[in-house]
Amino acid sequence: MPEQIQLFRLFVGAPSDVTEEVVIIRGLTEQWNRHFGPAAHARLEVSNWRTHSHPAAGARPQALINKQVVDQSDLVVGLFRARFGSPTGVADSGTEEEIRRSIKRRKTVMVYFANLPLPKKRKARDEFARIETFKRKLGQRALYHTYTDLKAFEDAFRQHLAAAMNELLAKHPIKVK
Repeated sequence: MPEQIQLFRLFVGAPSDVTEEVVIIRGLTEQWNRHFGPAAHARLEVSNWRTHSHPAAGARPQALINKQVVDQSDLVVGLFRARFGSPTGVADSGTEEEIRRSIKRRKTVMVYFANLPLPKKRKARDEFARIETFKRKLGQRALYHTYTDLKAFEDAFRQHLAAAMNELLAKHPIKVK
């Protein structure tokens, strides 16, 4: 029998070195959909620029990604491990721009940083410094979470996703017939 559900879009913004965390997010989102989605009459769809954007022209690449994917999202998750990403012309990385833009638009935003030791190689230290600078600035106007390993990330994200979805569902209740 057809059922009316509310679709929430979860965008994952991250440099290319956090693939394992993205897999965890997808798995936990599917768990949420299976266990809580039917009772909440809701479904979560995970997106990122690699899977949900398409070739286009007429603006900066990041501006096109923002329009196609980021701005369509209800929940934005930012992830950082050892890479910060590439400058966009507006921000020091695409992920930074996605996070800042989403905060400005009052979206639900959750940001995670891997707690890594200071790298030995100069290039890696430069990336580390960029991440730390962003973390310091972000901490002045947002709460973020740090994690020490993938298990800690998974445990924290499971709880944070449930809390974020409870808030979103309270803000956007569905009227079931």
